Amino acid sequence: MSSTTSTPPNQSPVYPPVHPIVVGITGASGSILGFRLIEELLRLDRKVQLVMTEKSYQVIFEETGFKIGGQDKALRVLAHLGLPESKLDCLQVFENNRLDAPPSSGTHMTHGMVVIPCSMGTLGRIANGITDTLVARAADVTLKEHRKLIVVPRESPFNQIHLRNLMTLSQCGAVIMPPMLTFYLPDFGNIEGQINYTVGKVLDQFGLGHDLYTRWGQHIPAPEMAGKPA
Repeated sequence: MSSTTSTPPNQSPVYPPVHPIVVGITGASGSILGFRLIEELLRLDRKVQLVMTEKSYQVIFEETGFKIGGQDKALRVLAHLGLPESKLDCLQVFENNRLDAPPSSGTHMTHGMVVIPCSMGTLGRIANGITDTLVARAADVTLKEHRKLIVVPRESPFNQIHLRNLMTLSQCGAVIMPPMLTFYLPDFGNIEGQINYTVGKVLDQFGLGHDLYTRWGQHIPAPEMAGKPA
């Protein structure tokens, strides 16, 4: 009898923390979403391989005041997130022009990739197989190896080109997860709650437990006993 356990129906598999998750941050608005995801993954002791596009650097600075240029980017990211240097073993940062970096090869094992936020330029590259950057190549590899690719597009409104590209990626197996506003629980009543909602939904896709918000059903108090015990 095989000792392999199967995943229950309608439940995401739980990945062991052996292989890294690739995170791509592009030049779209919403860099805080990418960094918040990295923070949670590192807190869960998951390995992260981070690639930031050249255009993301200016957006990151404008939105957060964080200057990412220079050397020792992994240490700088940890400092920006307020995480100890001991997490350095779990974080690698690759330049976007490093097409020889490990995430560019299908023989390099990962548990998937998240492009968060995903600009429409990067979306177009991935959807059309233009792999001239490490972010696009890593996403292409993720699709061809049938690993989980999550795309968090940041644009509004979408035009027909955007929608076609999103449909193409969805048909290829990618998960399309725009950072939608959510209001049905008090947890989502501020910006931090909205960020946590998107990041939590990404973590759910990888089967990673978190406490970023109250799940539906947990907010309902247990009903009182209708009668006294005999």
